[in-house]
Amino acid sequence: MNKASVKKYGTLLLLAAGAGIIFQLPYIRETFYVPIQQAMNLSNAQMGMLSSGYATMATVSYFIGGIVADKFSARKLLTISFLATGLLGIWFSTFPSFNTARLIFVLMGISTIITYWSAMIKATRMLGDSSEQGRLFGLQEGLRGILNAILVFGMTAVYGRFANEILGTAWAIRTCAIVVIIIGILNWFIIEDTDKEENAESFSEVIIGTFKQLAIPRVWLLVMIVFFGYSLYGIFGYINTLAINIYGLSVAGGATLGGTRYVIQAFGGIIGGLLADKIGSRIKVIVGGATLTALSYGLFLILPADKGLLTIILGNFVAGMFFIYLIRSQYFAIIDDAGIPVSKTGRVSGIVSCLGYLPDVFMYTMIGGWLDNNSGKTGFNMMFIYAIVMAVGCIIACLVLAKVIQKNKVEE
Repeated sequence: MNKASVKKYGTLLLLAAGAGIIFQLPYIRETFYVPIQQAMNLSNAQMGMLSSGYATMATVSYFIGGIVADKFSARKLLTISFLATGLLGIWFSTFPSFNTARLIFVLMGISTIITYWSAMIKATRMLGDSSEQGRLFGLQEGLRGILNAILVFGMTAVYGRFANEILGTAWAIRTCAIVVIIIGILNWFIIEDTDKEENAESFSEVIIGTFKQLAIPRVWLLVMIVFFGYSLYGIFGYINTLAINIYGLSVAGGATLGGTRYVIQAFGGIIGGLLADKIGSRIKVIVGGATLTALSYGLFLILPADKGLLTIILGNFVAGMFFIYLIRSQYFAIIDDAGIPVSKTGRVSGIVSCLGYLPDVFMYTMIGGWLDNNSGKTGFNMMFIYAIVMAVGCIIACLVLAKVIQKNKVEE
């Protein structure tokens, strides 16, 4: 492998590490939902409110991130982001009051988004030409999965070393926070410092230019695809809770299941990317993934609440997660399919992320309410019906985007 390739894939690995591990703390509920809930004595709705607080601040941060990345040194921004997030994670591991925890999650909405999100997407796109977009974004998703799996299994091992579940959960969270801080220190020594980029546009011109992208129909279709696809992904975070509360899986087994999803992410992301470039269509991969994901949620919906079905539940979890990562590996790669210029990638990805990730703002509180107000499997079934609707919406948005792209090619 020549120096150019080493630099290319080394950069991709660093981007994947940053985009993966730092998000373990604000999304810690996906792995340790039940232990955190028990340690803090929170309802499902309150657990959802923690995630919603993070998501609300993150939504604003997506818009700001692209501007900040052009104005300040990437080395300093990345270091501050990781150090701040790690310290917030250590604070949360003390299991403070609910209101303090909400503040912590709001602050993580700043520290994990502003510094690099849109820049990461643009940097990934710029690593290769149009023919490589599928594999680049797919490989990035896969690498994130591998790194996340290593971290989550390490956290689970730490959790298992304590007889006291609350203490074990606290140290699992601290382990994650310490890793995040270490990555921040490595960024300071490894990332080359950059001077402030020349930018002739004022802040007002950048903001106006960003809003001009909202007049492009293809941007709204990209927003819809990410909105529906991300909803499918977020809902799957409740499957380990389903397996524990309804089908008899142990809490430790649930944490292991949370880690397993990242191994699946590695396979789903890489295979999705390679498949997209091979068949020459990122959109077809998303449509196929959404169709299969709908079938997976449909199976969860029709299965009765019988502990003897745990093996089937776990098998469907593996299959469903694989299908979802086919979608996730490509829903930013299709920015290229939509004909968005590379120079506009940051702004468009900021818009798409801000609006496409809106399910984070309301979905967890909504689902938490369903689970609190409906006993047994009924609340989960409501969630599965909602997920199937999201899958259908994703398919329709993809087909419309494909029609728009084809129409533009004919006109050209």
